[in-house]
Amino acid sequence: MQSETHPKNLSSVCQELVQGGSVMCMLIRIGALSEQTGVSSDVLRSWERRYGLLTPQRTSGGFRLYSDEDVARTRAMTALIAAGVSASEAARQVLKSGVGAAVSAANRPETPLDEVRNALHAAFRAFDEVGLESAIDMVFSRLDLDTAIREIFIPALRALGDDWAAGLVSVAQEHFSLNVLRGRLMGLARGWDRGFGPRALLACPPNEYHDVSLILFGLALRRHGWRVTFLGANTPIDELLTAQKSLAPQLTVLFAANWDDHASLIPELSATAEGAIALAGSTAGSISAATACRWLSGDPVAEAERVTNELAEHPIRRRKLIVSDR
Repeated sequence: MQSETHPKNLSSVCQELVQGGSVMCMLIRIGALSEQTGVSSDVLRSWERRYGLLTPQRTSGGFRLYSDEDVARTRAMTALIAAGVSASEAARQVLKSGVGAAVSAANRPETPLDEVRNALHAAFRAFDEVGLESAIDMVFSRLDLDTAIREIFIPALRALGDDWAAGLVSVAQEHFSLNVLRGRLMGLARGWDRGFGPRALLACPPNEYHDVSLILFGLALRRHGWRVTFLGANTPIDELLTAQKSLAPQLTVLFAANWDDHASLIPELSATAEGAIALAGSTAGSISAATACRWLSGDPVAEAERVTNELAEHPIRRRKLIVSDR
């Protein structure tokens, strides 16, 4: 999902925000850095490897995140090359000049991802809408959406569930926090049914009301050009199949936070046509075994990329998939 009706180009805008006298940098992935600078991802990796031009941070999952310093150095590099300077000499001049040092390591948060995670986690516990909105604003100001989904929102949802199980937050706090977050995410989702890409039909089974992870998966799909039709919580299977017949989506997904609560659906799901419905959720292993569905066990961002690639390889054939929220 790129920038549809999201805050303008979250994945490709490197913003500086000044709060409390400190500078906060947006961290972006290499694809967004490429979009910003007009330099291909392959060339950026080469410059990073050969000349040390870029200094990305690494997430716990091993993904590189680039700052506005990296954007500035890349732009300076391309300007010198355009003026006839060799790549090696251009890199030497850029690094010697200190381009990008306006936002130095001393001025920016020491551990940006941890700071954002902790702020959102604290806001989930605080029962404070203003504080929670501020924490969500922090997420979107510092991270592109893919990184926010993978590194912040999915772990935060898991932590919130753990807090509830441990008695650290009440049911009321959990519902309150999820509703605030859900509202912000659905704001990003406006217009996600537009366009000419493949269509995904997303729903939760009967008596399942936890749909935030499914929204995140829909947003990840949208960034790959999918059109998303979102039915949401508590959707009867027969209604889902009716919508599927009418819309003919390339992918139909049912998400449940705990598939053990929906084991009674196994016969009904097994009776559907091969590849008709995908099941989503990290607890779907037993359903996978019972229905012979394939299980994609990565996070929503990785799975959105995977189903997109598979559709490109097999554009006509529908695949029966299981998508995990982990």
